[in-house]
Amino acid sequence: MRSECYNGGTSSPKRRSHLVGNGKSHQTHHVHQHHRHSQHAAAAGRETTVHDRGTDSPTMTELPPSSGSFLHISITKLAIGSRLFVIVLQLFANAVLPDHDAGVFLAPHDKDAPERPLDAVVRFTLGGLNRWDGQYFLHIAEHGYTYENALAFFPLFPFILKIVSSALSSYEVVTFVSYRELSLLLAVLLNVVCFTGAAKALYRLSRHVLGSQKKAEIAVLLFCFNPASIFFTAPYTESMYAWLSFVVMYQCMEDVTSIFLTIPLSLSILCRSNGMFNIGFVLYFAMRRIVAQYNFHNIICICSRLFSMLIIVLFHYGIAQVYNYYLFCFVQKFNFPDHVREYAVQHGLVLAGNKTDDSSPWCTDLLPLSYSYVQSHYWNVGFLRYYELKQLPNFLLALPAIYLVLSNSYQYLCENWDYAVRLGLFRLTKKQHKVMRPYDRFALVFVVHALVLTIFSLLFVHVQVTTRLLCAASPVLYWYTAEYFTGERTFIKRQVIRKLSKQVKDGEENSCTHVLNHIELSDLLDFRWLNGRQQAILVYFFGYTVVGTVLFSNFYPWT
Repeated sequence: MRSECYNGGTSSPKRRSHLVGNGKSHQTHHVHQHHRHSQHAAAAGRETTVHDRGTDSPTMTELPPSSGSFLHISITKLAIGSRLFVIVLQLFANAVLPDHDAGVFLAPHDKDAPERPLDAVVRFTLGGLNRWDGQYFLHIAEHGYTYENALAFFPLFPFILKIVSSALSSYEVVTFVSYRELSLLLAVLLNVVCFTGAAKALYRLSRHVLGSQKKAEIAVLLFCFNPASIFFTAPYTESMYAWLSFVVMYQCMEDVTSIFLTIPLSLSILCRSNGMFNIGFVLYFAMRRIVAQYNFHNIICICSRLFSMLIIVLFHYGIAQVYNYYLFCFVQKFNFPDHVREYAVQHGLVLAGNKTDDSSPWCTDLLPLSYSYVQSHYWNVGFLRYYELKQLPNFLLALPAIYLVLSNSYQYLCENWDYAVRLGLFRLTKKQHKVMRPYDRFALVFVVHALVLTIFSLLFVHVQVTTRLLCAASPVLYWYTAEYFTGERTFIKRQVIRKLSKQVKDGEENSCTHVLNHIELSDLLDFRWLNGRQQAILVYFFGYTVVGTVLFSNFYPWT
């Protein structure tokens, strides 16, 4: 909290102090007028960072700690409410607008299969979510990896759906709903659960890195209505991957040598291809532990445990690759349904078990990994392949996310260049420790991770995917945007002006308001008190949520 007056309060934008002035005579004079504000400040929670503890000021006192129970419930309600908003929006959009003929993969289905009582209800309610890559995931959940191009989608998400759907089938649930509609329903429910878990994990991680409860709250709020929001509800892996990745990041900061870290790390690699980048967090924080150790025995223990963890993780990844090799690198007979075989013939797809001399050339590689071949052959993914004039709209679509990450990362590296050059591995001087915020010290690896993902997306993959890739894999986008709402002195002054104007209306004079160094949800939703950047960020996040949901649910191109 910062004490400011309308006619002269100043503060440093580089170093933020979250303290409140005593102001006893002023508080006594206006005790009735500020009673509600004082209650709110106490409930808002203490935002004391590491460097604040060393501040020597006899006229300053810390804010009292807040209760986290209400916030925990709030995050859960916010996450579930945002998913319900997307579901309802896609329902109306899919019912009102006609579907676009995108000419993409549509999972084959048995036209002779009987219609179950709840099939029409599920399709009407959730049909707008079964679009684009969702068709692949639900097809894999129902029939497995029948076609080679489906190997671009990692197995964790569809296999969970397959296991749960098969288990429910044994209880005769499929008598009321077909297997495919049941898979769609379970996929949406699974994503709601994973999204809620991701929001909570992001909050814990953000509090740890940012050293501010309010910034963590705003980051979670922006996450719940992020620009790629539709993909966190549709049968995609974004929600599950975000949850696993944020858990990995937080656990690395807490105890990077914990054997339990192998669980979310292995699952994140089996969930998405870029899960391999999460190994970088393990290596980085393990290196920090090693540098901080002076005991040779402790260093050996850390390295041996780290080596064991990586072996376990790579073993799980290797099992998936062996399974792909088994499916497409041998001639064998699989009992696929007729409509699955007919679809392969009609569209020239390579069917599992039908290995020929010309098909699946990756099988003869020294290290037979299917993913790079499938991405290049079926999805035209490669170095600068997407740089065509006709792809200009997709570059413009991804531009806001790219700009936010690149510009803010550049600013962070410029402000902390000496620290970044040393990779943040060595002890800080007393002067550096006093000047740098917790965020400056902890965020380096997260900033580098976001930069690598952004540059890789710009050079190699379909550039419009950058938005949902960053939204699901990196917390940095939410931290950068939260900083626009919590770090600007100009906005804090606008809060002062707002409260002073209210006091003038109430007949108060010479008022000096003590203002929290953050904004409230009501401030976020009140455009009158936001500057241009803050308005643009909210329009970008919420606008992409709405427009993306409408377009996606009718098979129009989106991120």
